[in-house]
Amino acid sequence: MNTDESTLSIRPQNFNDFVGQEHIKTILDTAIRSWNASWNPLGHVLFSGKSWFWKTTLATITASLSKANIKIITGYAISKPSELVSLLHLLTPWDVLFIDEIHRLKAPVEEVLYTAMEDYCVDMLMPDGHHIRLPVDPFTLIWATTKLESLSEPLKNRFVYQFHMEPYSYEQKKLIIKRYLKIHNIDHSDTLLTTIADHIAAVPRQIANFCYQLNDYLIVHTPWSRTVSKEVWESFWTRTALEKWWITPLHKRYLAILELSNHIAVWLKTLSVKLGMSEKSIENDIEPLLFELDKIEKTSRWRVLKK
Repeated sequence: MNTDESTLSIRPQNFNDFVGQEHIKTILDTAIRSWNASWNPLGHVLFSGKSWFWKTTLATITASLSKANIKIITGYAISKPSELVSLLHLLTPWDVLFIDEIHRLKAPVEEVLYTAMEDYCVDMLMPDGHHIRLPVDPFTLIWATTKLESLSEPLKNRFVYQFHMEPYSYEQKKLIIKRYLKIHNIDHSDTLLTTIADHIAAVPRQIANFCYQLNDYLIVHTPWSRTVSKEVWESFWTRTALEKWWITPLHKRYLAILELSNHIAVWLKTLSVKLGMSEKSIENDIEPLLFELDKIEKTSRWRVLKK
């Protein structure tokens, strides 16, 4: 591992390293400073926005700057209220609990959180019909969702801070690319930065993956040089089998299925069968980019190619 890779983390570790989302970072910085000065619990935080915008990273940075432990779990991993209660009782005072894909929580589980968020206790109904209230240690809940509209109003209203991740500008995209080229110790010119920026979408996770692949290519095919010449770039891009904006063969298979439908809606279950992938994988791994590029329209059940 080279020096840059050992000293720079793939994920940003503080707000200075995290490119963009300035309005969110400014407000969170004030909230964290207040927490550190007063020891009042940090207000619960809700992040919404598209996939791959590193909402988890922002949550981790927030916990780190707050000098708090963070526990991370996904919404679909909590299926029963008792599981959530067990999780809350594992928290120590001032911990941060980050739940990703919060829209996947079932209503009975969600309702347990109401009193936990406001009063730091949970209401439990025992098998004999007896009601008890159990205290939990003060904590901060940070949630992330790609489907803000799926959350109930009572739940949303319990978040002190509600943020929506904004799209990245072209210049911000170039800054993110520059950071990852530096992490991998890849020599770059302004021309290379522009070329990469013109070929991939402004999505932090996608940029990180792209630079990782470029680094692998240089290690194998040009071990004597960390410079990406025009010839090296063209050879690398051809070998990736990608199209502009990181459209992969799998994306193209997905789009071909929709195209053959002659703009008639295709059920998500049908796409799952034809692609040999789970519905969740399609939603998480294929559709975010196509939706970002405005190539598809979708509901919870069907998809259609945009004209």
